[in-house]
Amino acid sequence: MNFKKEKKLAEEFDRLEAASKDMETPAAPPDEFENILSEMKRRGINPRVRKELSDGK
Repeated sequence: MNFKKEKKLAEEFDRLEAASKDMETPAAPPDEFENILSEMKRRGINPRVRKELSDGK
């Protein structure tokens, strides 16, 4: 790769990195996790990682 293409590629990576820092990940609704667990129970789906997905019941 020649110097001009390498410089242009580095500038593009820098631009994308700056753009991604400006974007915030939206927070999930407070009861979203519990809703997913209840829907899984309703459908008869057992989570594979039970301790991490336990709803405390």
